[in-house]
Amino acid sequence: MRKLPMLLYVLLLACTTQLMAQNLTITGKVTDEKGNPLSGVSVTGKNSVTTAQDGSFTISITKNEKNLTFSYVGFATQVKKIEGSSLQVSLATEEKSLSEVVVVGYGTQKRKELTGAVFKLADSSLNNIPLSGPDQALRGRVPGVTVSQSSGTPGASINVQIRGAGSISSSSQPLYVIDGVIMNTGSYAQVDVGGQTTNALSEINPADIESFEVLKDAAAAAVYGARGANGVILITTKRGANQQTKVGLNASYGTQSVIKRMPTLTGPEYVALVQEAVKNVYGSTALPSSRSLSGLDNDPSTYPTTNWQDLIFKNAPIQNYELNMRGGNDKTKFFVSAGYFDQQATIIGSEYKRYNTRINLDNQVTSRLKISGGLSLSRSINNRINNDNNIYGVLSSAVLLAPYFNAYKADGTYAYDPNNGTVENPLAAGYLRYNVAKTNRVLANFSGEYKILNSLTFKSQVSADYIDYNEAAFAPSTTLEGASGPNGVGKEGYSKELNLMNENILTYRPVISANHHLTLTGVASYQESRAESMYGSASNYPGDGIRRLSAASTIKSLTSAGTSYGVIGYLARANYDYLGKYLFSASVRRDGSSRVGSLSRWGTFPAVSGAWRVSEEDFLKGNSVISDLKIRGSWGKLGNSELGNFASRSLVSPGANATFSGAATPGLYPYQLGNDSLRWESSIQTDLGVEVGLFKNRIQLVVDLYNKTTNNLISNKSLVGSSGFTSVSTNIGKVQNKGLEIGITSTNITNRDITWTTSLNISFNKNKILKLASAAYSSGLGSWVQEGEALGSFRGYRVAGIFQSTAEVASSPTQNASTTAGDIKFKDLTHDGKILSDDQEILGSANPKYFGGMTNTLTYKGFELSVFFQFVEGNKVLNYTKLYGEGMNSIYGQFASTLDRWTPTHTNTNVPRAAYGDPSLNRRLSDRFVEDGSYARLKNIILSYNLPKQWLNKLKISNVKVFAQAQNLVTWTKYSGFDPEVSYSGASSATSTNTAPGTDFLTYPQSRAFTFGANISF
Repeated sequence: MRKLPMLLYVLLLACTTQLMAQNLTITGKVTDEKGNPLSGVSVTGKNSVTTAQDGSFTISITKNEKNLTFSYVGFATQVKKIEGSSLQVSLATEEKSLSEVVVVGYGTQKRKELTGAVFKLADSSLNNIPLSGPDQALRGRVPGVTVSQSSGTPGASINVQIRGAGSISSSSQPLYVIDGVIMNTGSYAQVDVGGQTTNALSEINPADIESFEVLKDAAAAAVYGARGANGVILITTKRGANQQTKVGLNASYGTQSVIKRMPTLTGPEYVALVQEAVKNVYGSTALPSSRSLSGLDNDPSTYPTTNWQDLIFKNAPIQNYELNMRGGNDKTKFFVSAGYFDQQATIIGSEYKRYNTRINLDNQVTSRLKISGGLSLSRSINNRINNDNNIYGVLSSAVLLAPYFNAYKADGTYAYDPNNGTVENPLAAGYLRYNVAKTNRVLANFSGEYKILNSLTFKSQVSADYIDYNEAAFAPSTTLEGASGPNGVGKEGYSKELNLMNENILTYRPVISANHHLTLTGVASYQESRAESMYGSASNYPGDGIRRLSAASTIKSLTSAGTSYGVIGYLARANYDYLGKYLFSASVRRDGSSRVGSLSRWGTFPAVSGAWRVSEEDFLKGNSVISDLKIRGSWGKLGNSELGNFASRSLVSPGANATFSGAATPGLYPYQLGNDSLRWESSIQTDLGVEVGLFKNRIQLVVDLYNKTTNNLISNKSLVGSSGFTSVSTNIGKVQNKGLEIGITSTNITNRDITWTTSLNISFNKNKILKLASAAYSSGLGSWVQEGEALGSFRGYRVAGIFQSTAEVASSPTQNASTTAGDIKFKDLTHDGKILSDDQEILGSANPKYFGGMTNTLTYKGFELSVFFQFVEGNKVLNYTKLYGEGMNSIYGQFASTLDRWTPTHTNTNVPRAAYGDPSLNRRLSDRFVEDGSYARLKNIILSYNLPKQWLNKLKISNVKVFAQAQNLVTWTKYSGFDPEVSYSGASSATSTNTAPGTDFLTYPQSRAFTFGANISF
């Protein structure tokens, strides 16, 4: 029996000796080219370790292993042959742009490893630019991304599209993800103030953002499956670092002014025009009083002039202050910030304020467990004014109101046009009305990341996005709307939404060999969103001092609503590269949503992409001209889940909708016919890209060619009325976007004292409707939706000139019985001798032929000058404001351009005669009002100076940078309105935004701003 333990001991010793013989221990040290130790370098064989603070490492290998791979951000990856038990490794620095880490959704990659179309915009590109929201930062700086501001109102909505509009009735806005949290976006406003909408993204402080990553093609965005059809914008906020705590103070203050004012008629000129317009229609002896117009029969020279624009426009301050702290050690890192932003408007009565704070924490609990968290709190106060197609608006009334009377009565109260009882006095609209929206927002996320094995990591994140939006408006009895109430009109709205998410990510990086690299990612995602809202309006108040609805005696409306939706998604992705030059990626996402029909609840969204780094081939290595060359291609299918929460459901509507014996009775009635087969709008996209670096990457070129087709568009299919419904939501429709994107960056000069870099991007996109669920139809104020044309097309009549005589009228196609000399002559496109609705045609599109931007940055010692130009070419703008300001048909204020109107003694003009009531329909929609919206704009110019270090060392200050900045400095355009950078759609719905962009109707213009500030680091 004693021999058995001895035998087991001998066998165990033999096995251990054998195992020890099969494993070797390698030690060594990793440094940079100057011999400085590098800590955190990844050393990979069958096992994987990282180097210590002094650059040393110890790794166990098998006797069959021949090589170890050393990789580190900012340095070229090196494969080292194992010779002996000790290795000394020196890593060479890598071209910064190639080693730059890019966030790609559920992970990161080096730029050189990307196989999809991803654009990174870092915070250094945005320093010192006064931005009210992060989406404004993308304007003109990202190839393929159009950013249009619907209004110049502070805090107003921004329309962002990546590679064109891909939907008709659903949203075409990209998905925003901030630190892994899918964000609530859009407008929560319920109180109508015209065409303006608010912007939930403006609650995010741009100063907290480290970088934007824009996922443009299907391969890059496919990891978000049913929500990625419109592209994805990943926002990464600033985090702590292993460094001594640094305190930063950023402050700026400036002033804003209106870019352009519209010249208008004086009081005498206006009265003369009205008198002439009445005579032109009703005879040479007719007076305005014969048309029930009072006070306009006198000698025009006796009337005063009020320039309403001079009274409402003002110079307005803009200021921004931010305090942040950043630091940590090898265990815990933190970033904390607090900010205040205040933008008063260049139009009286409008202002936007934001207060915000953020804290981001990371803690390495153990060598295998890391926890991270982030919390952002913000509060904004938006003093809003009516505008953008609203007769009670400040700018609207300043344009529409006649100039022939004084702004104030003799008793000091506001004066009104006795002939126009609908247009408010602009000063009353700005000073008397109350309209305030307050938003509280919480963004929170917490994650834990555990390294199960050196090659296997599991991460789980929970997050929440909560918005609480309260708004209240009151028109006192001293305003036109309030007087018609009667005795004041009050409105209040309350909205809140809570978006909860949990995402679980498993990442596996098996060690195959030094030449083969594989990363496998699996994701399980769960999202639930709940929203509630209330809205009420009332009138007949006891006085103007009490604004609450409870004070009113008449409740005009009172509604409440609640809604929710849920999404479950599963993702599998594989990234593989061989020798760092043959790259391949494939992913498939499976999503289920409560929004689509019960028979189509789940969707599958695959994508594949590949790239060849040609510059890594032997025949190009060491080439003196081509330093980097990559060819890539991708294909993928994505979904658009922004179809509304109940589009597929059969709905009933409750309320007092029946009357019995003269009394309203509560009940239910069928409201919407459901469609259990309603499914996702799906986008299939193909992309081919080339990335080139020349002359040691001093010139870098990125070119992308893409074709994106969106199928199964959700549309309303008409039904026969006998069914009890007029339409049902169904999947019919197809839209195509195809285009070319070019991005160029160059380092023109670089030496000890001077550097000069240039960044240029230009994009071409062609949009086309391939299929509609119905016949062509109108949208907005003058847009037209038709197969074969682009979304955002305008339709109307073509102007052939001005009739010069009655003989010319008689010999031309018939327009109407009132047509005479001085009226507009329209083209007879059908050649039937009559001007009818069939003689309308497409007049152009709001979509530009190309757009882009260019930034030049010049540094000389401590000075830096950055100049950014933005340009848009080939788009049309429907100047609907001009239809009123040059109408010459009623009692509205008129632009000075009407002085060039046709008269028997002034015939060489393109402006028709003045005609009260417009009996000849000169104001019908035509190319007279559809103008070239092309422009080039000096968007930003920033001059800064970094104070010398020797000045600051005694004060224990790390850095001080002072700067001066100008925004919207110069604009070159042929557009005759306030601002060519406009996109009022007539409504806030996704349908109008997609189908009716590019309309200017009494729209709040953008401002020119000059700011001065300093960035101080301690």
